[in-house]
Amino acid sequence: MIEFLKEDHLYLVDGVITPSVTQILQFLFPDKYKDVPPEILAKKAEYGSILHKVIEIAEQEQMFEIEALRQKIKGINYLIELSFKQYLKIKEKYNIDVLEQEQIVAYKDYYCGTFDMIAKVDGKKSLIDIKTTAELDIEYLSWQLSFYELAKGEQFEKLYVIWLPKKSLGELKEIPRKPKKELLRVLKEYLDCRNNE
Repeated sequence: MIEFLKEDHLYLVDGVITPSVTQILQFLFPDKYKDVPPEILAKKAEYGSILHKVIEIAEQEQMFEIEALRQKIKGINYLIELSFKQYLKIKEKYNIDVLEQEQIVAYKDYYCGTFDMIAKVDGKKSLIDIKTTAELDIEYLSWQLSFYELAKGEQFEKLYVIWLPKKSLGELKEIPRKPKKELLRVLKEYLDCRNNE
């Protein structure tokens, strides 16, 4: 059984604390956010969380009017509204049909993670992450989505990011997949390093 303790951001597999995809990525990219002050990171994370929630509830309830969503979700401001409109444009342009959202997956008992969505994109079953960062890190996303795919145990036709930066036009970008051999090599390095601490 997999549990997620939201307050502590911890995954448990059969009661045992299990590493997350985020922790493996921090091992792979140790300096990714080192120059960003913690308060800015916290603000960006809050913005991203609210927008994710807006998209999740909109898709879950097939409710795409921002005013109706405001009744359900706190913190929807003008920028989130603009980003949500960009999401709707991308959804229409690429004929995105969401099949699953915010699902926890685990690769054996080695690691866990929560992917944003599985959707048909122009008819192709795809694994998708939603990002609100000012710049897109394709290499980071390639590892992130590939680790989710491995944990899901299903090969998708495509991996994508829906990129919704503040005050900018949104984009759908295809993300290259990492080979399973590479994922397992990095996972072994991470686990060995963790066990030696």
